Amino acid sequence: MRNELIVAIVMFLISIGGSIATKNDKKWSVLFLFIAALAGSLVAGMGVRFREIVEGPFGFLDSMLCVCAASVLVAVLDRSGAFVLLYSKISKVRFGVLRAFLILFFIALPSMLTGFATSSLLTTGKLVRNLLEKQGEKKAPVIVAVGAFLGVLLPPNCIPAIIAANGAGSVLPTPYSGFFLPLLVVALPAFIVYALMEYRTLASLEEADMHDRGASAALAVLAIVMVAVIIEGVFSSFIWLGGNTLVFFVAALLVLVLSRFYGSAKETLDVVSDGLMKAVVPMAIVFALGSFIEVSSMTGVRGMFSYWILGYSTTAVMLVLMAASLIIGYFFSIPIPAFLITYAVFPIGWLANTVIVTGCSVVLAVIGLVTRRGGIMENNGLKRTEVLKNICVPAFLVLVMGVLLVVFGDKMTFLIM
Repeated sequence: MRNELIVAIVMFLISIGGSIATKNDKKWSVLFLFIAALAGSLVAGMGVRFREIVEGPFGFLDSMLCVCAASVLVAVLDRSGAFVLLYSKISKVRFGVLRAFLILFFIALPSMLTGFATSSLLTTGKLVRNLLEKQGEKKAPVIVAVGAFLGVLLPPNCIPAIIAANGAGSVLPTPYSGFFLPLLVVALPAFIVYALMEYRTLASLEEADMHDRGASAALAVLAIVMVAVIIEGVFSSFIWLGGNTLVFFVAALLVLVLSRFYGSAKETLDVVSDGLMKAVVPMAIVFALGSFIEVSSMTGVRGMFSYWILGYSTTAVMLVLMAASLIIGYFFSIPIPAFLITYAVFPIGWLANTVIVTGCSVVLAVIGLVTRRGGIMENNGLKRTEVLKNICVPAFLVLVMGVLLVVFGDKMTFLIM
């Protein structure tokens, strides 16, 4: 048996075994990914290669700084009352369909900014869920979970796409840029359809009324941030704002200064720490995955993969790995599928078509919605049998759009900025 194959099997077995032993607890996934990376270098006879284990995470550093800054911004906006004020304005919209769209967008907004679902589940999603449950709506957790899922796929930040971008750059990651329009194309059909499916429920939410100077200032900052995000996303070839990291960081500082809720250093540190801690697990998983990928490249696993796929269509290879990732992810959650998706986009090479990379990445977002353990639904305290029929439509639409982007991405260069 080839040494590279033995290395791959050992690394996979450690990661999958860890998922089974910990019931897909994401916090433990980080540890087992690092252990698998260490074991891979040892099995390959290369000893403990700290360079590659540390170098892998650094490939994601720029993107994770943006995620971290966005998480702090969401935390200070939430504490300032900006989200409650935003909801109060949305709730006064009279046109039912528009109101439903805006409320679903409201749920998705924190996850759009940060790239991970927990951000919405604990802020805007919690607010909407409480209101829906107060009205006796049994589907409240499902609606919130789907909103958070769609938020992960909507720009500017999308951790699944950030992960997939790594594979597009061979050993070094392709910069996470140019994904704004492809992500919109992937997520908007599901967003529109789901908002229409649930518009009666979403439009029935009760009105709220809130007037607060501090929250108004914070909401104004959020509006400016959204404009800056759109400019950076759509016109990134002409206007560079540092991948939004600087925008999010400055915006968080402005909210802290303008909001009257922050009268002490302790309260300020509390809210900043809250934002940082919410981002710790998603960031740690990405960093651990970076080590896993780097060691697999160093030990020849990526070269073996290249040899295997030489005789096959690149598109077919991507679709097969997407399907395998979805099946494995259903049972074992994110770590191994995240690794496979980086290999799915690997054949298209350096500075690859971001449309195709986006198409491959949707599988990771869908796994977070449908995985048997440790996903969005379990975190919402839901039984799978009660929710699968409610989530199948948005999940299916996202997967269909992902496949279309993979198959026809070369003809969609108009989406690349």
